[in-house]
Amino acid sequence: MVVWTPLRFNCGREIANRFVIAPLTTDSSREDGTSPENEVEFVRRRSASGFGATISSAAYVEEGGRSWQGIGAAHDGHLSSLHRLAEAMRAAGGLAILQIYDGGRIAKPELIGEQVLRAPSAVASLRPGAKTPRAMTSDEVENLIASFREAASLARKAGFDGVEIHGANHYAVHQFFSPRANHRTDNWGGTLSKRMNFPLAVAQAVRDALGPKLIAGFRVTPFEAEADGYTVEDAKLLCDELARLNLDYISVSLDDYRLSRPTGETRVYSGPVEKVSTPAENPITAFARVIAGRSAVMASGGIKTCVDAEGAINLGADLVAVGRAVVVDPEWLAKVRSNSEASILAGLPKDELEIAKALSIPPRMVEYLLSRPGWIPRL
Repeated sequence: MVVWTPLRFNCGREIANRFVIAPLTTDSSREDGTSPENEVEFVRRRSASGFGATISSAAYVEEGGRSWQGIGAAHDGHLSSLHRLAEAMRAAGGLAILQIYDGGRIAKPELIGEQVLRAPSAVASLRPGAKTPRAMTSDEVENLIASFREAASLARKAGFDGVEIHGANHYAVHQFFSPRANHRTDNWGGTLSKRMNFPLAVAQAVRDALGPKLIAGFRVTPFEAEADGYTVEDAKLLCDELARLNLDYISVSLDDYRLSRPTGETRVYSGPVEKVSTPAENPITAFARVIAGRSAVMASGGIKTCVDAEGAINLGADLVAVGRAVVVDPEWLAKVRSNSEASILAGLPKDELEIAKALSIPPRMVEYLLSRPGWIPRL
């Protein structure tokens, strides 16, 4: 089966199999952006089941872009914590990848201190209670690109095998590409080509900071949940340009790898969903055709069994990212590999303390998971 075979990235690094732990928000870091032991243990236990690579929860690159209480990669004060995290992720021999992001207009005001919410343009998200940000100056845009570069440099120093840019799910990189969020008329907006400039500049900055021997990835959302956003065709053009930068992989962020488009509210966005006809072609297949082997394609969303993983591979993916299934069962991959899928845990225990203890899930993450009814089933 293809899922158990190795794959060599453009940079020369090899992943032992096609299974990757998806970036999972724990909401459990310390206020200073460092990881407590229970957050490290959550990652260590899951990585130990044999995944080819583990992607961290998203690390903020600037204090003003924090969207939850997560890890930071904003300055040297985060280096030792990042090193501990990388060691935990690599303990069983898999690759360690640090995901980095900026929240832009959906950063949480209570986490950014006295800083004012900033974004590509002074346009509020359609999320309930969203505040209107101020538009970033040209210097601030350049500084944010530099912050992504510095975060990648910190990842390299901390011992990570690579970095994934979070360009999906309505965070800042996504916002710059979105005509709904980006109303700029300078080099960073106004046309489709100019709206690509920020994500491409970030990708190039990260590639440069990592050098030629570390993995550089980019996570993209094929479509927007907000009306008047970018289209699948727009996203395909962006992926074509990203592939020209010799990225090692492009990750297609989906709620369900089988679907061409969400049928309702998505797990990453609770606002209104644009009513459009469903594209005939699955986004994984469409993006794989555009990328055409220049970068590996990673797929996520609803991967619960080995059959699911092979299904995503058959649609055109090279790698599959597993999220909810490995939250519920830390030994998920070991059970899949030993043909013991019948013993895979199907949901979280009813007792909250049991969830935290039995599954090595930090208490704050338990609260976070239970605040999203239906996202993960309960036993």
